[in-house]
Amino acid sequence: MAGHTLLTRIRHPELAIARRQVSDSEIRDSILDNLRGICSTRNGSTPACPEYGLVDVSELIHNFPDAIAMMARSIRNSITRYEPRLTNVVLKHVPSETGDLTLRYEIIGQVVGGDGRNKVRFETHIDPSRKIGVD
Repeated sequence: MAGHTLLTRIRHPELAIARRQVSDSEIRDSILDNLRGICSTRNGSTPACPEYGLVDVSELIHNFPDAIAMMARSIRNSITRYEPRLTNVVLKHVPSETGDLTLRYEIIGQVVGGDGRNKVRFETHIDPSRKIGVD
């Protein structure tokens, strides 16, 4: 499986050269970019694919503490559906140690491609202003 998404290869033709060796860090960075796109898109905001993205955070605010599991399900389902380079995705809620209102999730998965499967770990956070980030 290619290390970069189709749109990235179209924007940067030099990445689509046949037989080009793609490094693990390039694959990880490409997956991270895709996860950022998924997490920054709200369900229903893309007409061509209305289920792409995550549930709207503002819709979950009134459902605490169930919102933690609902958001985790939304993230996991979106990753499973729209990031085929990741398999065996495990999503864990990371409780706040400081008592702030930021929701944190750890994303662990295996990268499929090349010479085998490599584990990767990402962290996503949703702050009180409803901004979602992935690192």
